[in-house]
Amino acid sequence: MRTVKLLIFPLDLDTADAFIRVSRALGIETVGASSVMSDRGGKAVDGFVKLPFVTDPAFDAALHKTLREYSITAVYAPHQGVWRHLDTLLKTNPDFGFSLCKPDPFTETRQIFGPHDDWAASTAQPRALAVFAGCQTPRPALASSSYAALHRQFLNTPGQCDETKLQALCDITRVLPAGDVVEVGCLYGRSAFALGFLANRHKLGSLVCIDPWNIGDLTDQGPQAAVLNAEGAGIDFDKIFRIFLSTAALLDNVGYIRTTSESAMPVYEAARRAGELHSAELGRITLTEHLSLVHIDGNHRYDHVYKDVEIWSPYLAPGGWLLLDDYEWAFGDGPRRVGDELRNSPLYDSAFVSGGTLFLRRTDDKSQSVRRPRT
Repeated sequence: MRTVKLLIFPLDLDTADAFIRVSRALGIETVGASSVMSDRGGKAVDGFVKLPFVTDPAFDAALHKTLREYSITAVYAPHQGVWRHLDTLLKTNPDFGFSLCKPDPFTETRQIFGPHDDWAASTAQPRALAVFAGCQTPRPALASSSYAALHRQFLNTPGQCDETKLQALCDITRVLPAGDVVEVGCLYGRSAFALGFLANRHKLGSLVCIDPWNIGDLTDQGPQAAVLNAEGAGIDFDKIFRIFLSTAALLDNVGYIRTTSESAMPVYEAARRAGELHSAELGRITLTEHLSLVHIDGNHRYDHVYKDVEIWSPYLAPGGWLLLDDYEWAFGDGPRRVGDELRNSPLYDSAFVSGGTLFLRRTDDKSQSVRRPRT
């Protein structure tokens, strides 16, 4: 089998960074080249060479020398002009004998961004959904460009929430009553961004993210989740929190309470009474009297899921939605057990599963009142 040795040129484009990471993960030796950088500039390549600009008559000879000297078998060129020159060079001079990574940069970019537009076009189309049955008249769908922006940032944020669940979130936010959103368990903020974005665009209210982001506050998720329990000790949750902030800061209706679900409740209660919540680095958000949606994605052990629902579901307005993440979960049955109990409760009149999450609609029965502020 031929050993692959990769030349990345020009190395100075940030587009090359993702390619370098994948190459290193595959154990492929990489050499970086640039016409403007004097060294590798901190890029994680195994070697570096300075090449003339492709417009320089000396370029072809310099490239040929580099290919032989470093035993290069393939070249990745993230610049359209450079790629075209190399493609022409290969077609006119087979002596060079390297493989040029395809497609060309323009086509690669279209392949990256095309799925966002495709997903958005499907999401923005008129939909006759069972989820709308018995609900208020659905709000209009967002513009396709808004859904494309949401989809792009959603996939660029680390997390396990998938596109199927994102579609369901886009659907139910069109029928939610006005009110704020609470998410218990946020980690990097993928689903939080989606909820905050949709709440903002549909003018529902603010998003309150609740997560300790602290190893000291973590508890085990049961024996079936032993492999996950063991992972916690090696994770730097402060770095995860910084990633969350960099995502949440894109929106102006997101705040957080950095503690456990149970400890967060009195903080939220006080903020709700005051009508606002202040979060360091994210600033002030206004709060309404009740919640339109609660997303439970904290500890998945039965007693924890049950407690989270017990704490936060009473704030749900009639017609609001309760979401139990990982109702379908390989590492335990806590969310499923709680969810099955709630499906048989008179408090909820509609339910479906999407992306492994159970969606439950709070009945419109006004006798099931929202918790009032304590005095």
